[in-house]
Amino acid sequence: MITPEQRRIDPNYLITLALVAETHNLSDAAKELGISQPGVSQQLKHLSDAVGQRLHLRSGHGVELSVAGEDLARRAREVYRAYRGVLDYVDSVAKGNDGLLLIAASNTVSAYILPRWLVRYRTKYPGVDLRTRSLNSSEVTELVIAGEFEVGVIESPSEELPEHMLEIVVGGDHLVYVVRPELLGALPNQMLGWGEVSRIPLILREAGSGVRRATEQALASSGLSPRLAIELAGGEAVKEAILQGVGGGFLSSLAVVREIASQELVRVEIRELSPISRRFRIISRARESLSTPAARFVETAETVGAPEVE
Repeated sequence: MITPEQRRIDPNYLITLALVAETHNLSDAAKELGISQPGVSQQLKHLSDAVGQRLHLRSGHGVELSVAGEDLARRAREVYRAYRGVLDYVDSVAKGNDGLLLIAASNTVSAYILPRWLVRYRTKYPGVDLRTRSLNSSEVTELVIAGEFEVGVIESPSEELPEHMLEIVVGGDHLVYVVRPELLGALPNQMLGWGEVSRIPLILREAGSGVRRATEQALASSGLSPRLAIELAGGEAVKEAILQGVGGGFLSSLAVVREIASQELVRVEIRELSPISRRFRIISRARESLSTPAARFVETAETVGAPEVE
């Protein structure tokens, strides 16, 4: 604990002493500090009073430090070097050459959206230390609210957020029902009734994922009762199970572009079900409270956006 007496030794006074020791001139030290020469003299007097020793003497050639002043100045130089290091760091962050950015994103966003944003961001701000984590939307929200990650990207339906938090919509996708063509004898984009589709096992993401929540809400609003056969963690696990012919399921339209194009999977329109559209959302603290790297990431994501796939 710093005592009231110790608080009299202001770090600014130590920086002033270090510069006086370096320049041996009050005027030069004042120019470097951006203050007046009397201001430098006043700071040295306050520091002398605080340590209880005379620290400098005027001479015909400028300023000379006393023995006590030289001894303290050696230690004050460390304070000055640390201060310069902080100034250099702040300047480097402002130029995009330093800083730390922690991003948590839902699995779909991490796989199909985030790389686009990070490529653009890295090009403009190459020195920032980027660290990302892929989770489901509920987990992302919890970590951002807890302050463990500064920025999160989730899928709708929107999670409940505290009033002080920022939420920005940046593009979106659609959930589509896909299956191996031989399981239903379906043609691409063929429309089938729920009774036909529900004959084969339904594969869904884990509870808490944006895909799972959006699927269940859409089915419920259409009066359809899903019969869950398999629950898997992660969109890639669900897609692989569908590719292996285990069953059918709902996936992001972004996740199955190649598989539909190659006809490994077919997209089936379900007669009783309205299209399932989702929006991607950036969540964070209020914009004005974000660090410089985080604020610039949000700006980049808003500028680049997300691809819309029908």
